[in-house]
Amino acid sequence: MLVLYQRLTLDSRKHFQADIARELECSPQTVSRLVDLIERHIGKDSHIEKGLEGRRRYYRLCTKSQDKALGISSEELHFLAVCRDLAAPYLPESVSDRIGRSLTQLALTLGEQSVPDLPLGFRSKGYIDYTPHLGTISCLRTAMDKRQVCRVVYTATGRKVPTIYRYAPGRILVMNGALYVQGYRLEEGMLAPERPTTFSLHRISDIATTGEYFGFDAAEGDSRRFGLDWHKPKRMSVKVAKDAADYVRDRIWSDDQVIKNHRDGSLTLTVTTTSERELQAWVWSFGGLAQIVNRPKVDGE
Repeated sequence: MLVLYQRLTLDSRKHFQADIARELECSPQTVSRLVDLIERHIGKDSHIEKGLEGRRRYYRLCTKSQDKALGISSEELHFLAVCRDLAAPYLPESVSDRIGRSLTQLALTLGEQSVPDLPLGFRSKGYIDYTPHLGTISCLRTAMDKRQVCRVVYTATGRKVPTIYRYAPGRILVMNGALYVQGYRLEEGMLAPERPTTFSLHRISDIATTGEYFGFDAAEGDSRRFGLDWHKPKRMSVKVAKDAADYVRDRIWSDDQVIKNHRDGSLTLTVTTTSERELQAWVWSFGGLAQIVNRPKVDGE
């Protein structure tokens, strides 16, 4: 029992029943009985975690001080590794490597041998290097947290001369391999929202906080419409041919989408979009298998 107790308290890794039985030259049933005896005498500040990894039973000593200090379990570590791999395509390599090293150090602290490598892969026809824009991301993150007004220097697509905006950032979004920031423009000298505005993050050439603070939620209205917030919501319908219908039917394109199935295997998808250009580009990507069948009426029609 003393040898087993010493083994459990040396580190917080998983100790497998079969390994303990072999080391102590006893049966697995004896190991289980000794663990129960130890658990009854270790006090309220500790407990022995019992579980299965595959078909192998393990024991691990956990203390409240460890739980409070780390605030994370092995299962949560695995989820963090998944988040790292999902975010990797949008992070500079140096940042991704640093996150990997931090997770490895955390794994060792938890008694894990390593951080799991999951078979997650990404294929991209082009990507944006966000290494030069880490300062922009850092400034936006701080401004969003403290609701600080920003001075943004931004060059829109197709323009050579940048424009300066007073801006209340709300959230950073990922779409089609690019990062965007959504928020509200502010009129000069005003702290009330003027209009919702989306910026391509890599087109921000300079950003700084102004020392002013806004009092509204710049991230409100996060309904999942088709596309980013470029204009007021519009209701639009797309006819999709049979060969592409399953692809469209299997996915959610808008929270309030309606799918009407037709006898010939085709369908009509009706969505709310805040980016008609993105919807049109999406339709073109089907190579003739989809077409917009209605558009919002303009006043006076």
